[in-house]
Amino acid sequence: MTRDITLGGQRISYVQDGPRDRSVLLIHGNSSSKAAFRDQCAQLVQSGYGVLAFDLPGHGASADALNPAEDYTISAYAKTAAALCEATGVTRPLLCGWSLGGHVAIQMAGETPDYAGLMIFGTPPIGLNLEDAANAFLPGEFNHVTGLETPSEAELSGYLSAVYGAAAAIPDELLQTGVRTDGRSRAFMVQHWQSGQDLHDQRAIVETWPGPLLILHGVKDPFVSADYFSSLDLTSKAGTHPFKLLETVGHAPFLETPSAFNRMLLDFCETCFDA
Repeated sequence: MTRDITLGGQRISYVQDGPRDRSVLLIHGNSSSKAAFRDQCAQLVQSGYGVLAFDLPGHGASADALNPAEDYTISAYAKTAAALCEATGVTRPLLCGWSLGGHVAIQMAGETPDYAGLMIFGTPPIGLNLEDAANAFLPGEFNHVTGLETPSEAELSGYLSAVYGAAAAIPDELLQTGVRTDGRSRAFMVQHWQSGQDLHDQRAIVETWPGPLLILHGVKDPFVSADYFSSLDLTSKAGTHPFKLLETVGHAPFLETPSAFNRMLLDFCETCFDA
């Protein structure tokens, strides 16, 4: 059941189910919503795990930000997510983030290592330099829409097709969510990130993360370079195989091959909660 909660004056829409001490915090991507993870939520609860999924401010059924320039940032999203966990009694969740949501999850991990695990997909961990960003992200016809406040209908349609394009059928709800998204959230997020303000070194966080780590990347991802991940130093995770390259999918593996993705997610949950 979808619920609303007000955190610091911001109305957030969320779903929560299952055990709070064995929960996965699912964080969606740019111009998407918690609805993207509907299948994962069902699978997790069925398998005995808890879920907490929410709409970022300005996305889905959450309200638009009261202070867009301050609230539409990765660091502010991370604070909102942490506050939601505390308010709902979800303790030591497994952080599971897709695309923008992956950057939010890394930011949370940088604030405190006291999480059950860290799983990201469609998310390149960027260091505090422009070279990392240049190497991580690919040029594409519609990739600029990531930071565009008022894209044309054609630009937004092309962008959403790139995000979900390899999925067998893109749920209409997610297409409508893209249209609903407050365009200021895209513009301010990118502007704030590029300014370097209040941003952790995500590369360093991932490379030194003390808990279980899983990075997934689809070879057909039109936004993120697969080659970039080879530059990460994951030697501290020797023997744990923290990086998996997915040959047949693009930016949204959980929608493109949900059965295979869910198996990996559940296996990682077992590592984080049951090992």
